[in-house]
Amino acid sequence: MLPANVILCRGAGTLPELTTLSLRYGIQAAAIAAMPLVRGVCKIAGMTLLNVSGATGTYDTDARAKAKAAIQAMKSNDLVLVHVKATDIASHDGNAEQKIRMIEKIDDMVGHIVKNVDMDETFVAVTTDHTTSLLTGEHEGDPVPVAITGPGVRTDEIREFDERACARGGLGRIRGVDLVPTLMNFLGKTKKFGA
Repeated sequence: MLPANVILCRGAGTLPELTTLSLRYGIQAAAIAAMPLVRGVCKIAGMTLLNVSGATGTYDTDARAKAKAAIQAMKSNDLVLVHVKATDIASHDGNAEQKIRMIEKIDDMVGHIVKNVDMDETFVAVTTDHTTSLLTGEHEGDPVPVAITGPGVRTDEIREFDERACARGGLGRIRGVDLVPTLMNFLGKTKKFGA
């Protein structure tokens, strides 16, 4: 066997010029994520990286521990990101049963957060960073669902969380780059335009 003579980094590139969330919006932000790529992006965005026991990027991740850590982190942060990787892994594996189990874990995680915070003072957004097809096992360019709830957020008639239902909702289809500014507007952290 030949000795290793190269290191190949996934997604290697150059560090972009980026204004941190605290400088752009005047907020404190934290991230709960196990995947190094996500942790790296959160770090350069100026988020505090939180380590949660049992939080992994795999099927055995402790989603309830992530929920409890998020609730605690909300006490000292304006924004807390919680990342779950394993739904993507299940799609890459073509494993519908495992994807269902992971969605159920996420549902429990979000439910725990919503039940244990003051929803008159808290906004919750649920979305994903991309679509991964169970059929192809590949990332696809389809729009992803997004749902936001909190004080003053207009409600609509949509009661399901999936791509088609969310596209019919009050947010319609928004670009990914518009999500954080939308959330910052809800938090009162953006400049108002017009009269």
